[in-house]
Amino acid sequence: MTERMAAPVLLLALAACATAPSRPEAPPQAEAAAPGASKAAPAGAARVAPRTAAAPAAAARAPDPDALSPRAQRLWDDAVASLEEQKKLKVPTDWSLVERKFRSVLSAEDVAEAHYDVGVALEAQGRADEAREEYRRALELKPSLRQPAVNLVVLQEKGGDVRGAAAAYADLVRAHPEDSVARVRLAALYRASGQLDEAWRLAREALQRDPLSAPAYQVLVRVAIERNQPDLAGLVSLKARKLAPDDPENAYFEGVILSRQGDEAGAKARWAKALSLREDFLPARYALLQSAAKGEAWLAVAEQAQAIVKARPDDAAVHLVLGIAQRHLGKPDDALASYARAEQLSGDRLAEVHLARGVLLMKVKGECEPAITEFDAFARLAGPTLTGDAPVFKLRRECQEILVQNRQAAEAAKEMQREADRKAAEDALKKSGAAPAGGAAVPTSAPPR
Repeated sequence: MTERMAAPVLLLALAACATAPSRPEAPPQAEAAAPGASKAAPAGAARVAPRTAAAPAAAARAPDPDALSPRAQRLWDDAVASLEEQKKLKVPTDWSLVERKFRSVLSAEDVAEAHYDVGVALEAQGRADEAREEYRRALELKPSLRQPAVNLVVLQEKGGDVRGAAAAYADLVRAHPEDSVARVRLAALYRASGQLDEAWRLAREALQRDPLSAPAYQVLVRVAIERNQPDLAGLVSLKARKLAPDDPENAYFEGVILSRQGDEAGAKARWAKALSLREDFLPARYALLQSAAKGEAWLAVAEQAQAIVKARPDDAAVHLVLGIAQRHLGKPDDALASYARAEQLSGDRLAEVHLARGVLLMKVKGECEPAITEFDAFARLAGPTLTGDAPVFKLRRECQEILVQNRQAAEAAKEMQREADRKAAEDALKKSGAAPAGGAAVPTSAPPR
């Protein structure tokens, strides 16, 4: 499912009937983190590459103290203490500091766990290629480590090799039967492909191995939502929130569940809560955009759409929705610019752009001839999915009738002008005493005899 593209039928209804489009629900990719996970990178809406939310191994697995030199042990303890201090202060993790601290351990001794920690810090800073090298070095030194192996596969998945990543996760599950992380990530991939039973099974297995895995509960919530089981999803989401109260995904899921249960006000409050936890959490913005559009709250639609295109400027459908909101807010020129941007980004494959532009030209600009051209372009791109009673055909007929009426009115005006000109000429001739056209002058008095 292409979740980043708004549903064409709903956009059609929006453009033609002044109703905003409903966007497919786009919960974020459920993420499975290594033990002691930290939310280092933002999760996007649908089809956003999953992130590695792993914390440094110091939070989960430390090297054998007997294997470290006294200097390396001191440096390790200092790095761990620095990380723990940041957690206590509840401030965003300074990953460059984490990197320096664990690199100092490596300056004293080549420790597998320190390479892993450096890799996590590098990945959190967006330096994926360097992170891969650190993970690989950690595995070379200690093949039994699971975390770097999982994170390498996560990077593979983020790079777009979903099929390869799924196979690699399955290998990890077989190689490490006690591992929960690979099971959660594999469950998320099964869910994304529509294999809900397998996703549910793997997430349950992950919880048997790690009952405190919030990402596993999040997979279960998503499966329950997709099975249209909001009550079950609500129960599971409570467990997820208890384990990760500051995770915006949990507030987002609660909003989706409330919306399914008909509590739109409660849903909007939970989505707003998700944004308060992390302002760049796009799934909540998409949900608020959809909710505002349903209520035709065009200011709110424009606000959410602008925030989304700022973070994701290539989303053609949202540019289109923004343009529709701008049209309703009395900004037709801005709307036309947004339509043009949507058309460009989609490669003119988003048929609804033509429909929306046609509606604006017809309803706002009063320009029916170019509007008909746009309606025809929409019908051509939409293809055989349109029926004879589709709104676009009604709009086209209305425009044609307006053009006929305008032509008739223009002809009538011309005829009236011609009649007025003729009458004025006659009056002028009468005043001058000249004979009317086609006749002799009439004498005003008899000539003398």
